[in-house]
Amino acid sequence: RAQGIDVILESASFTQERCLQLSERNLRASRYLLTDGYDFSKPPIENSLPCHQLMEVETLPHTIFVVGSGASVVEWAYRLSRFAKTHVLCDTQTLLPAEDIDIQRLVEAQLRSVDIAIHVVGNGCDLQKTTSKKDLVVMIPRSSVNDSLSLKRLGIKPGESIAVNRHLQTQWPQLFVTGSCLGGEDRPALTQEETGIALKNALFNLRQPMHYGKVAYGIEGVSPVGRWGLTEFQAHHRYGSRIRVFQASCLPTASGHSAQTNFCKLIAAENCLLGIHLLGRDAPALAKCLGRYRTMPALATWVTKYFQPGTVYEALYTAIAQWEDNRWSPGQWRRDWAENWFNWRRSQSVR
Repeated sequence: RAQGIDVILESASFTQERCLQLSERNLRASRYLLTDGYDFSKPPIENSLPCHQLMEVETLPHTIFVVGSGASVVEWAYRLSRFAKTHVLCDTQTLLPAEDIDIQRLVEAQLRSVDIAIHVVGNGCDLQKTTSKKDLVVMIPRSSVNDSLSLKRLGIKPGESIAVNRHLQTQWPQLFVTGSCLGGEDRPALTQEETGIALKNALFNLRQPMHYGKVAYGIEGVSPVGRWGLTEFQAHHRYGSRIRVFQASCLPTASGHSAQTNFCKLIAAENCLLGIHLLGRDAPALAKCLGRYRTMPALATWVTKYFQPGTVYEALYTAIAQWEDNRWSPGQWRRDWAENWFNWRRSQSVR
């Protein structure tokens, strides 16, 4: 309020005339921005508890079940495993469906190494059969839009992720949406990038697109995850056979747990860098830093300056070395050009 912002702590809903109706007045704006919201409705299990109410529990039980999937579930399960036997009831086929397949495999293996059991379950009935009344079930809230907003009057179906175009506009162009309402991973870095672009487009009537392939974020766990750009599956879908993947791993020199490891996966199309997937200490910050180098030669120059054995930098250095070797492998234009040049030189010397 000191900066001239009108803060209204009231519930609001959209009317048929597409303005916000409050208890005593109606508000109309040229643009609307809808951002993070969560579903704190009644959980499907009787003995369940939303994660934000864990501080109200006086004594934690010996067994805790964490329900859901995604980055937030991984972080909650890892932290709770220090206090109780933790089970993850995953409602999807993989625990991290938005991540690269190798990161999924490594993270799940690390969670199991710290005695976290992962079970794939279906609907609420399956959850009820898996748990007992003595167990504490922690529900990670799903991203959703409050039904009281009456978005159905804008053509948006309640209970579903909101669809937007590349400029973060809904089918009603005056409404911009960012954050967890869009589905996908609920990461602050993604929401911050989306909100910045949506505000520019809404305030200045711009058409700046949102590029998810250029956003970096991290996931905390046994070994932190750092990601920038596309996964291998996404890159193959977009670029086909032009994709080249270089990956390496190494053990840390000093670790707090035997399952900790350093892993690096680089995805490139020719010299263009498309994706970086790291696992290890300082991986989130490193992925964000490396995302500024959009070509493999520029990345290789940076990596040689900061090589550190027994860290994620070593895995990164090894992956870059694979790329360097691949440039001179049979069938690559550099090798063919060099071989033709030396053949020509030999022919000239014979004459």
